[in-house]
Amino acid sequence: MIPSVRCPDCSAPLTGALTCGACGLPLTGPAAARLWEVDQELASLTGRQGKLLAERGGLLSLLRGQPVPQPVPGRLQGPAPIAREASPRQVQNALLSLGALLLAGAGVVFTAVTYRHLGVFGRAVVLLALTGAAGYAPVRLRACGLDASAEALGAVALALAVLDAVALRRAGVAASTDSTSYAAVAAAILAALSGAYAVAVPLRIARVAAVVLAQLPVLLLLQRTGASRAVAGVVLAGLAAVDLVLADRMRSDVRRATATCGAVALGLALAISAVAATLDDRTAAAGLLAVAAVVALLAVRVRPAGVGVVPLLAAAAAVLMRPAVTEEQLPLVPAAVALLALQVVGLLPRARRGPAAAGALLAVAAAVVAEAKPILTALAGPLSWLTAPWTLAPGATARQAVATQQVWSGTLVTLVVVAVAAACVIAAGLALDRFREALLPAGVLAGLAVLLLPLGLGTSYQLGLVLLLTVSAALAGAGLASGREVGAAMTLTGGATGLLAVVWSTADQGSTLAVLPVAALVAAFLAMRVPVSAAVAAMLAAAELAAVGAAQGLAAEQVGGLLLVAPAACLAASLVTRRLPLEVAAGVLGVVAVTLTTGDPGWLSWSLAATGLTALALAVRPDRRRLAAVGGLLLSASSWVRLADAHVTAPEPYVLPLAAVALMLGHLRRRAQPGTGSVPAYGPGLSLLLVPSLLASLSGTPTRGLLLLVVAAVVVVAGRGLRAPLVVGGGVLVVDALHLLLPYAASVPRWTLLAAVGTALVVLGATYEQRRADVDRLRARYVALG
Repeated sequence: MIPSVRCPDCSAPLTGALTCGACGLPLTGPAAARLWEVDQELASLTGRQGKLLAERGGLLSLLRGQPVPQPVPGRLQGPAPIAREASPRQVQNALLSLGALLLAGAGVVFTAVTYRHLGVFGRAVVLLALTGAAGYAPVRLRACGLDASAEALGAVALALAVLDAVALRRAGVAASTDSTSYAAVAAAILAALSGAYAVAVPLRIARVAAVVLAQLPVLLLLQRTGASRAVAGVVLAGLAAVDLVLADRMRSDVRRATATCGAVALGLALAISAVAATLDDRTAAAGLLAVAAVVALLAVRVRPAGVGVVPLLAAAAAVLMRPAVTEEQLPLVPAAVALLALQVVGLLPRARRGPAAAGALLAVAAAVVAEAKPILTALAGPLSWLTAPWTLAPGATARQAVATQQVWSGTLVTLVVVAVAAACVIAAGLALDRFREALLPAGVLAGLAVLLLPLGLGTSYQLGLVLLLTVSAALAGAGLASGREVGAAMTLTGGATGLLAVVWSTADQGSTLAVLPVAALVAAFLAMRVPVSAAVAAMLAAAELAAVGAAQGLAAEQVGGLLLVAPAACLAASLVTRRLPLEVAAGVLGVVAVTLTTGDPGWLSWSLAATGLTALALAVRPDRRRLAAVGGLLLSASSWVRLADAHVTAPEPYVLPLAAVALMLGHLRRRAQPGTGSVPAYGPGLSLLLVPSLLASLSGTPTRGLLLLVVAAVVVVAGRGLRAPLVVGGGVLVVDALHLLLPYAASVPRWTLLAAVGTALVVLGATYEQRRADVDRLRARYVALG
C-alpha cells in the first residue's frame, strides 16, 4: 500500500521534513508510526464495511426475489476508484518505446530524402552530431537515476549509428570497396564501438547490440568469398561453438542473446551441411561428417555424445551407397539405418538407451526432410485448386492432379520413408518406456503416410478420392471404438484424411458435389467424441450448399446470399444443443458469406444486416449478451456500406458521436461495476474514434494521417494506467507512423512532426520515471520516520 504524502492532521502536503510545515505536527517517533498504522486500518475497515453492506443488500434482494440493487454512492460506500490495469513501469516503458520508435523513424526519413540542400556530406555530419548527442544523453540520464530513459536513448543512438554507416557510404567513404565487404567492416566496427560504449556506459541495449553485430561479419564474408557449403557449415559450426562457450562467461543480461546467436549459427550450419550432403561430391559429404563431429563435441556438455552416433553412421552409409542407388532411393538408407539401430537399442541396458534412440530419430528425421518437397507438394498442392476450381482435365491420374500446374515428384519411396519414420517413433517409445508420449508424433507420421497413399501407389484421381474417404471413415469408426490415446490418434488421422479429400475434390465439379456430403457425414459421426467436429460438419454442409449454387451458375454475391442460410441454421442448432463449435462455425460462415458479397454494395449491405440480426438473435441467451454489441456493429457497418456507396468519404461526422456515446457508457459502466476492465469499457469507443480515421488516412491525404498521429498520441498520454488507451492508441500510433514513413515524402513537416511527437513521448516517459523515483524516495523516508 503506497503511504499518504499528506499530513495526518491538517492534510497539508509533506515535504520530507521531520515536522509538518503547516501545523507543526511531529512526524517521528513511536506515536507517529502508530498513528500511521491506525489510519491505514481505519481506511481498510471503511472500504470493507461498504463492500459488506452492498453484499448484504444484494443477498437480501435475492432471498426476497427482487432485482439486486445497484451500488449507490453514499457516506460509507462511495464509488470505487478505477483500478490501474498497467503498472507505472509498463506505462513508462510504453511511452519510451513509442518515442524511441518515432525518433528512429524520423532519422530514417532524414537520411533518405530530407534536407537535400545540405548534400550527402552535410547530412552525414548532422547525423554524426545527432548520434553523439544521443550517445551522451544516457550518461546524464543514468547520473539522475533514469535507467529506463537511458536505455531508450541508447537504442536511438544505436539506430543513428547504423544510419551513420549508410550516410558515410553515400558520402563516398570506401567507394572502391564492394557493398558486402563495407557492410562486414561496418558491422565489425559498430560491434566494437557498441562494446566499448557498453563498458563506458553500462547499458543493456549496447551489450546486446555488440553481441548481435559481431555475428554479421562472419555471415557477410562467407557470402563475399563464395564459400562452399562444406566450408560454410564448418565455419558456422565454429562460430556457434564460440558463442555457446562464451555464453557461460557473459553477464546474465546478455547471456541469452549470446546463446540465441549461437543457436541460430548452429541451425544454419546444420541446414547448409544437410544441403551439402545431397550433392554427389564426396568432399561435401565429408564436410557434413566434420560438422556433425563438431556438433557431437558441443553436445557432450549437455547430453551424451551417443546422440550423434546413429546420424554419423547414416551419413556414412549414404555416402557409400550413393553410387549404387538413385537419388529417389537415397533417403531409404538413413531410414533403414535408423530402424536397424532402434532394434539394437532394445538390447542395450535401459539407462543407456536414450542417447542412441535420440540419434536414431535424428537420422530418420533427416530421411523425412530429404523427402520434404514431395511431402509438402502432397499437402499443399491440392490447395492450389481452390484458386482454379473445377478445371481438372478428364482422365488425370492422382500424381498429375496433385496441383493445378504441377505433377507430383515423389515415388513409392516417399510413402515408405514416412511409414518407417512412424515405426521408428513407436520403437523409440517402447524402448524408452514412453509409449504414450510417442503416440502423438507416431500418429502424425502415420496420418501423413495415409495422406500420401494415393500418390505413392499412383492411383487415378477418382480412385484416390475414394481411397481417402474410405480410409477416413474407417479410421473414424476405429477411433471411436478404441481406447483413449490410440482412439484419439486414429480419429485425428481420419479427420485429416477426410479434409484432404475435400480440398482435393475442388479440382473437379462432380467430385466436389460427391465428396462434400460424405465428408460432412464423417465429421458429424466424429462429433460424438470430438465436439469441434460439429463445426467442421456444419462448414462442409455449407460448402456443399455453396457448391450447388455455383454449379447452377449463380454469381459470387448470390452464392454469398444463399450461404447466409448456413449460419442461421447453425445458430438455431446451437440454441438447442448449446454447443460452442456450432456458434464458431456460424461466425466463420457469416464472415465467408459477407466476404463473397463484397463485390456488390447492395448484397454486402443486406448480408451485414442479416448477420447482425442473427447475432442479435443469439444474444437473447443470458450467457451471450455480449454478442448484442457485435450485432449492433454489423448493423452499423451495413449503414456505412450504404454511405460508402453514396460516395461519403469522411467517416468522422458519423463515428464521432457514436464514439462519444460509447466512451460515456464505458465510463458509467466502470463506475457502476468497478471490476470491469478498460478494454471492454473503453475499447469500442476508442476503436470507433481512431480506427475509421486510420482506414480513411491509408488511402487519403497526409493531412488526415498527421492529425490522427496527434490524436493517437493524446489518447496514449491521457490514458496512462489503463490498458485500452495504451493498446488502441499505441497501435493506431504505430500503424499511422509507419504509413507516413512509407512514401518517404520530401516535405519537412512530416518527419519533423514524427520527431516532435517521439521527443515528446520520450520526455514524458523520462518525466514519468523521475516522478516514480521521487515517490519511491519520499515513501522510503516516510517509512523511516517510525
